[in-house]
Amino acid sequence: MGIEESQICNPTDHEFLSVDILNIVTSSLSLMGSALTIISYIWKKVRRDRIQKQQIQQQQQQIEKGGLLSSSITIGHGGSHYGGNGGGHSTYKQPTSKLPLLIFMLSIADFFTSFFIIISQSYLINSPNSYSNPYSPDLKIHFSPCIILRAIIQFFFLSTFFWTTCISYYLFHQLSSPGEEKYLLPIFNAVSWGIPFAISIVITMTNSIIVNSDGWCEVAKPMELSLWFLPLFLCLLVCSIYYFRLRRLFRSKFEYRLQINDRLKQLDATISRRLTLYIVVFVICWLPDVIQHFISFFSKCTFFPLLILQNILTPSQGFWNFWIYSYTNKIARFSNSNDENKRLLQ
Repeated sequence: MGIEESQICNPTDHEFLSVDILNIVTSSLSLMGSALTIISYIWKKVRRDRIQKQQIQQQQQQIEKGGLLSSSITIGHGGSHYGGNGGGHSTYKQPTSKLPLLIFMLSIADFFTSFFIIISQSYLINSPNSYSNPYSPDLKIHFSPCIILRAIIQFFFLSTFFWTTCISYYLFHQLSSPGEEKYLLPIFNAVSWGIPFAISIVITMTNSIIVNSDGWCEVAKPMELSLWFLPLFLCLLVCSIYYFRLRRLFRSKFEYRLQINDRLKQLDATISRRLTLYIVVFVICWLPDVIQHFISFFSKCTFFPLLILQNILTPSQGFWNFWIYSYTNKIARFSNSNDENKRLLQ
Protein backbone atom coordinates (compact mmCIF):
# COMPACT_ATOMS: atom_id res chain seq x y z
CA MET A 1 0.00 0.00 0.00
CA GLY A 2 1.41 3.37 -1.07
CA ILE A 3 1.71 6.40 1.14
CA GLU A 4 -1.20 8.10 -0.67
CA GLU A 5 -3.50 5.19 0.25
CA SER A 6 -2.47 5.06 3.90
CA GLN A 7 -4.60 6.40 6.73
CA ILE A 8 -2.13 9.20 7.43
CA CYS A 9 -2.90 10.65 3.96
CA ASN A 10 -6.65 10.00 4.11
CA PRO A 11 -8.15 11.45 7.30
CA THR A 12 -11.55 10.15 8.36
CA ASP A 13 -14.64 12.33 8.80
CA HIS A 14 -14.09 12.23 12.56
CA GLU A 15 -10.52 13.47 12.11
CA PHE A 16 -11.66 16.26 9.81
CA LEU A 17 -14.24 17.25 12.44
CA SER A 18 -11.52 17.44 15.09
CA VAL A 19 -9.47 19.66 12.76
CA ASP A 20 -12.49 21.96 12.25
CA ILE A 21 -12.97 22.28 16.02
CA LEU A 22 -9.26 22.93 16.48
CA ASN A 23 -9.49 25.64 13.82
CA ILE A 24 -12.33 27.33 15.72
CA VAL A 25 -10.38 27.24 19.00
CA THR A 26 -7.20 28.75 17.55
CA SER A 27 -9.21 31.32 15.57
CA SER A 28 -10.98 32.36 18.79
CA LEU A 29 -7.62 32.97 20.47
CA SER A 30 -6.50 34.98 17.46
CA LEU A 31 -9.77 36.94 17.49
CA MET A 32 -9.26 37.92 21.14
CA GLY A 33 -5.61 38.82 20.57
CA SER A 34 -6.43 40.98 17.55
CA ALA A 35 -9.29 42.68 19.39
CA LEU A 36 -7.02 43.53 22.32
CA THR A 37 -4.40 44.98 19.96
CA ILE A 38 -7.05 47.13 18.25
CA ILE A 39 -8.48 48.35 21.57
CA SER A 40 -5.00 49.10 22.93
CA TYR A 41 -4.06 51.12 19.83
CA ILE A 42 -7.30 53.17 19.92
CA TRP A 43 -6.98 53.82 23.67
CA LYS A 44 -3.35 54.97 23.31
CA LYS A 45 -4.23 57.19 20.35
CA VAL A 46 -7.09 58.86 22.23
CA ARG A 47 -4.87 59.35 25.27
CA ARG A 48 -2.00 60.73 23.18
CA ASP A 49 -4.31 63.16 21.36
CA ARG A 50 -5.71 64.36 24.69
CA ILE A 51 -2.22 64.96 26.08
CA GLN A 52 -1.14 66.81 22.93
CA LYS A 53 -4.24 69.00 23.11
CA GLN A 54 -3.47 69.87 26.74
CA GLN A 55 0.15 70.67 25.84
CA ILE A 56 -0.97 72.97 23.02
CA GLN A 57 -3.35 74.79 25.35
CA GLN A 58 -0.58 75.22 27.94
CA GLN A 59 1.82 76.54 25.29
CA GLN A 60 -0.79 79.02 24.07
CA GLN A 61 -1.35 80.23 27.61
CA GLN A 62 2.40 80.64 28.13
CA ILE A 63 2.72 82.53 24.83
CA GLU A 64 -0.14 84.87 25.79
CA LYS A 65 1.38 85.51 29.20
CA GLY A 66 4.82 86.05 27.68
CA GLY A 67 3.38 88.46 25.11
CA LEU A 68 1.66 90.55 27.78
CA LEU A 69 4.81 90.76 29.91
CA SER A 70 7.12 91.68 27.01
CA SER A 71 4.73 94.33 25.69
CA SER A 72 4.56 95.98 29.12
CA ILE A 73 8.36 96.22 29.33
CA THR A 74 9.48 97.07 25.81
CA ILE A 75 8.29 97.06 22.23
CA GLY A 76 10.27 96.27 19.10
CA HIS A 77 13.60 94.55 19.46
CA GLY A 78 13.63 93.46 15.80
CA GLY A 79 12.69 89.84 16.58
CA SER A 80 9.41 88.01 16.57
CA HIS A 81 8.17 86.09 19.59
CA TYR A 82 6.79 83.48 17.24
CA GLY A 83 9.73 83.19 14.83
CA GLY A 84 11.58 79.96 14.29
CA ASN A 85 14.89 81.30 15.58
CA GLY A 86 14.06 84.51 17.40
CA GLY A 87 11.08 83.53 19.54
CA GLY A 88 12.29 80.17 20.78
CA HIS A 89 8.81 78.65 20.57
CA SER A 90 9.41 76.60 17.45
CA THR A 91 10.84 73.17 18.11
CA TYR A 92 11.78 70.36 15.77
CA LYS A 93 9.40 67.45 15.99
CA GLN A 94 10.87 64.11 15.06
CA PRO A 95 8.75 62.09 12.60
CA THR A 96 6.42 59.74 14.44
CA SER A 97 6.78 56.07 13.62
CA LYS A 98 3.91 54.58 11.66
CA LEU A 99 4.66 51.09 12.94
CA PRO A 100 1.77 51.12 15.49
CA LEU A 101 -0.64 52.12 12.71
CA LEU A 102 0.64 49.33 10.44
CA ILE A 103 0.23 46.82 13.29
CA PHE A 104 -3.28 48.20 13.84
CA MET A 105 -4.12 47.55 10.17
CA LEU A 106 -2.64 44.05 10.39
CA SER A 107 -4.73 43.40 13.51
CA ILE A 108 -7.91 44.46 11.70
CA ALA A 109 -7.15 41.96 8.93
CA ASP A 110 -6.32 39.28 11.54
CA PHE A 111 -9.53 40.04 13.46
CA PHE A 112 -11.88 39.67 10.49
CA THR A 113 -10.00 36.62 9.21
CA SER A 114 -10.55 34.86 12.55
CA PHE A 115 -14.13 36.12 12.78
CA PHE A 116 -15.16 34.69 9.40
CA ILE A 117 -13.22 31.45 9.95
CA ILE A 118 -15.24 30.87 13.14
CA ILE A 119 -18.50 31.59 11.28
CA SER A 120 -17.52 29.38 8.34
CA GLN A 121 -16.35 26.40 10.41
CA SER A 122 -19.34 26.61 12.74
CA TYR A 123 -21.67 26.71 9.74
CA LEU A 124 -19.89 23.69 8.20
CA ILE A 125 -20.15 21.65 11.42
CA ASN A 126 -23.79 22.47 12.16
CA SER A 127 -25.26 22.48 8.65
CA PRO A 128 -22.92 20.86 6.10
CA ASN A 129 -25.59 20.46 3.41
CA SER A 130 -26.84 24.04 3.26
CA TYR A 131 -23.28 25.26 3.70
CA SER A 132 -22.29 24.18 0.18
CA ASN A 133 -25.68 24.39 -1.57
CA PRO A 134 -25.80 27.20 -4.18
CA TYR A 135 -28.33 29.96 -3.70
CA SER A 136 -29.46 29.72 -7.32
CA PRO A 137 -28.08 26.91 -9.56
CA ASP A 138 -29.25 28.76 -12.68
CA LEU A 139 -26.83 31.63 -12.24
CA LYS A 140 -23.66 31.59 -14.33
CA ILE A 141 -21.68 32.74 -11.29
CA HIS A 142 -22.04 30.28 -8.43
CA PHE A 143 -22.86 31.60 -4.97
CA SER A 144 -23.24 29.61 -1.78
CA PRO A 145 -22.43 30.28 1.90
CA CYS A 146 -19.27 28.23 1.42
CA ILE A 147 -18.12 30.21 -1.63
CA ILE A 148 -18.93 33.64 -0.17
CA LEU A 149 -17.25 32.91 3.15
CA ARG A 150 -14.20 31.46 1.39
CA ALA A 151 -13.90 34.61 -0.77
CA ILE A 152 -14.10 36.84 2.32
CA ILE A 153 -11.55 34.73 4.22
CA GLN A 154 -9.31 34.75 1.14
CA PHE A 155 -9.47 38.56 1.06
CA PHE A 156 -8.52 39.05 4.72
CA PHE A 157 -5.88 36.31 4.69
CA LEU A 158 -4.20 37.89 1.67
CA SER A 159 -4.42 41.25 3.41
CA THR A 160 -2.50 39.85 6.40
CA PHE A 161 0.18 38.62 3.96
CA PHE A 162 0.65 42.04 2.42
CA TRP A 163 0.41 44.02 5.68
CA THR A 164 3.11 41.83 7.23
CA THR A 165 5.27 42.36 4.14
CA CYS A 166 4.70 46.12 4.36
CA ILE A 167 5.72 46.02 8.03
CA SER A 168 8.94 44.18 7.16
CA TYR A 169 9.76 46.78 4.51
CA TYR A 170 8.84 49.68 6.80
CA LEU A 171 11.03 48.41 9.63
CA PHE A 172 14.00 48.29 7.29
CA HIS A 173 13.12 51.65 5.72
CA GLN A 174 12.68 53.32 9.11
CA LEU A 175 16.10 52.18 10.29
CA SER A 176 17.95 52.85 7.03
CA SER A 177 16.37 56.18 5.93
CA PRO A 178 13.93 57.59 8.51
CA GLY A 179 11.80 60.63 7.74
CA GLU A 180 11.11 59.86 4.06
CA GLU A 181 7.61 58.44 4.53
CA LYS A 182 5.32 60.80 2.61
CA TYR A 183 3.72 58.31 0.24
CA LEU A 184 4.35 55.03 2.06
CA LEU A 185 1.02 54.77 3.89
CA PRO A 186 -1.20 55.31 0.79
CA ILE A 187 0.92 52.78 -1.09
CA PHE A 188 0.67 50.27 1.76
CA ASN A 189 -3.13 50.65 1.85
CA ALA A 190 -3.43 50.27 -1.92
CA VAL A 191 -1.30 47.13 -1.89
CA SER A 192 -2.68 45.48 1.26
CA TRP A 193 -6.37 46.11 0.57
CA GLY A 194 -6.47 46.62 -3.21
CA ILE A 195 -4.60 43.53 -4.41
CA PRO A 196 -6.49 41.08 -2.10
CA PHE A 197 -9.80 42.63 -3.19
CA ALA A 198 -8.95 42.23 -6.88
CA ILE A 199 -7.84 38.60 -6.36
CA SER A 200 -10.98 37.74 -4.37
CA ILE A 201 -13.22 39.24 -7.06
CA VAL A 202 -11.42 37.30 -9.81
CA ILE A 203 -11.65 33.89 -8.12
CA THR A 204 -15.32 34.48 -7.27
CA MET A 205 -16.45 35.74 -10.67
CA THR A 206 -14.61 32.94 -12.51
CA ASN A 207 -16.19 30.20 -10.34
CA SER A 208 -12.73 29.19 -9.16
CA ILE A 209 -13.91 28.39 -5.61
CA ILE A 210 -14.96 24.74 -5.38
CA VAL A 211 -16.05 22.37 -2.62
CA ASN A 212 -13.43 19.78 -1.67
CA SER A 213 -13.97 16.26 -0.30
CA ASP A 214 -14.29 17.38 3.35
CA GLY A 215 -16.93 20.02 2.59
CA TRP A 216 -14.58 22.98 2.90
CA CYS A 217 -14.36 25.39 -0.03
CA GLU A 218 -11.00 25.95 -1.67
CA VAL A 219 -9.62 27.60 -4.78
CA ALA A 220 -9.25 25.38 -7.85
CA LYS A 221 -5.67 24.28 -8.52
CA PRO A 222 -4.70 26.61 -11.44
CA MET A 223 -6.03 29.70 -9.69
CA GLU A 224 -4.78 28.50 -6.32
CA LEU A 225 -1.24 28.31 -7.66
CA SER A 226 -1.24 31.83 -9.13
CA LEU A 227 -3.60 33.73 -6.80
CA TRP A 228 -2.97 32.07 -3.43
CA PHE A 229 0.24 30.08 -3.27
CA LEU A 230 2.31 32.54 -5.33
CA PRO A 231 1.36 35.67 -3.29
CA LEU A 232 1.93 33.73 -0.06
CA PHE A 233 5.30 32.42 -1.22
CA LEU A 234 6.43 35.85 -2.45
CA CYS A 235 5.38 37.53 0.81
CA LEU A 236 7.24 34.89 2.81
CA LEU A 237 10.31 35.36 0.63
CA VAL A 238 10.27 39.17 0.90
CA CYS A 239 9.72 39.02 4.67
CA SER A 240 12.61 36.58 5.06
CA ILE A 241 14.92 38.81 3.00
CA TYR A 242 14.05 41.91 5.02
CA TYR A 243 14.42 39.95 8.23
CA PHE A 244 18.08 39.22 7.49
CA ARG A 245 18.70 42.69 6.07
CA LEU A 246 17.17 44.32 9.14
CA ARG A 247 19.23 42.25 11.56
CA ARG A 248 22.42 42.99 9.64
CA LEU A 249 21.64 46.71 9.38
CA PHE A 250 20.75 46.92 13.06
CA ARG A 251 24.06 45.40 14.10
CA SER A 252 26.09 47.65 11.79
CA LYS A 253 24.19 50.80 12.79
CA PHE A 254 24.77 50.28 16.51
CA GLU A 255 28.15 48.54 16.25
CA TYR A 256 30.10 51.25 18.12
CA ARG A 257 27.61 51.45 21.00
CA LEU A 258 27.45 47.70 21.28
CA GLN A 259 31.21 47.51 21.80
CA ILE A 260 31.39 50.02 24.67
CA ASN A 261 28.17 49.46 26.61
CA ASP A 262 26.93 46.03 27.73
CA ARG A 263 23.56 47.41 28.83
CA LEU A 264 22.92 48.96 25.42
CA LYS A 265 24.08 45.74 23.79
CA GLN A 266 21.45 43.76 25.69
CA LEU A 267 18.74 46.35 25.04
CA ASP A 268 19.51 46.66 21.32
CA ALA A 269 19.57 42.89 20.90
CA THR A 270 16.18 42.64 22.61
CA ILE A 271 14.68 45.40 20.46
CA SER A 272 16.08 43.82 17.30
CA ARG A 273 14.43 40.52 18.17
CA ARG A 274 11.08 42.17 18.96
CA LEU A 275 11.02 44.14 15.74
CA THR A 276 11.77 41.10 13.61
CA LEU A 277 9.38 38.80 15.50
CA TYR A 278 6.45 40.00 13.38
CA ILE A 279 8.27 38.63 10.36
CA VAL A 280 9.31 35.41 12.11
CA VAL A 281 5.76 34.71 13.32
CA PHE A 282 4.40 35.19 9.80
CA VAL A 283 6.94 32.78 8.33
CA ILE A 284 6.37 30.11 11.02
CA CYS A 285 2.56 30.36 10.92
CA TRP A 286 2.37 29.93 7.15
CA LEU A 287 5.22 27.50 6.52
CA PRO A 288 3.04 24.38 7.12
CA ASP A 289 0.45 25.74 4.65
CA VAL A 290 3.15 26.22 2.01
CA ILE A 291 4.44 22.67 2.58
CA GLN A 292 0.90 21.23 2.45
CA HIS A 293 0.20 23.01 -0.82
CA PHE A 294 3.52 21.88 -2.23
CA ILE A 295 2.64 18.26 -1.40
CA SER A 296 -0.83 18.62 -2.93
CA PHE A 297 0.64 19.74 -6.26
CA PHE A 298 2.52 16.44 -6.64
CA SER A 299 0.21 13.97 -4.90
CA LYS A 300 -3.31 13.50 -3.52
CA CYS A 301 -2.05 13.05 0.02
CA THR A 302 -3.63 15.18 2.77
CA PHE A 303 -0.91 14.64 5.36
CA PHE A 304 -2.91 14.58 8.61
CA PRO A 305 -0.15 15.55 11.12
CA LEU A 306 0.75 18.50 8.91
CA LEU A 307 -2.95 19.36 8.61
CA ILE A 308 -3.19 19.56 12.42
CA LEU A 309 -0.10 21.76 12.60
CA GLN A 310 -1.47 23.93 9.81
CA ASN A 311 -4.78 24.47 11.64
CA ILE A 312 -2.95 25.32 14.87
CA LEU A 313 -0.52 27.84 13.41
CA THR A 314 -2.30 29.46 10.45
CA PRO A 315 -5.32 30.93 12.33
CA SER A 316 -3.23 31.88 15.38
CA GLN A 317 -1.23 34.70 13.78
CA GLY A 318 -3.40 37.38 15.43
CA PHE A 319 -2.74 35.88 18.87
CA TRP A 320 1.03 35.85 18.39
CA ASN A 321 1.00 39.36 16.92
CA PHE A 322 -0.76 40.57 20.08
CA TRP A 323 1.90 38.87 22.21
CA ILE A 324 4.65 40.64 20.24
CA TYR A 325 2.76 43.95 20.41
CA SER A 326 2.52 43.68 24.21
CA TYR A 327 6.21 42.90 24.67
CA THR A 328 7.29 45.59 22.22
CA ASN A 329 5.35 48.24 24.12
CA LYS A 330 6.81 46.98 27.39
CA ILE A 331 10.32 47.47 25.99
CA ALA A 332 9.42 50.95 24.74
CA ARG A 333 8.55 52.03 28.28
CA PHE A 334 12.03 51.04 29.47
CA SER A 335 13.95 52.65 26.59
CA ASN A 336 13.27 56.32 27.34
CA SER A 337 16.99 57.07 27.53
CA ASN A 338 17.55 55.91 23.97
CA ASP A 339 15.70 58.14 21.48
CA GLU A 340 16.65 56.01 18.47
CA ASN A 341 15.31 52.81 20.02
CA LYS A 342 12.17 54.55 21.25
CA ARG A 343 11.51 55.90 17.76
CA LEU A 344 11.88 52.45 16.25
CA LEU A 345 9.35 51.02 18.71
CA GLN A 346 6.86 53.86 18.96
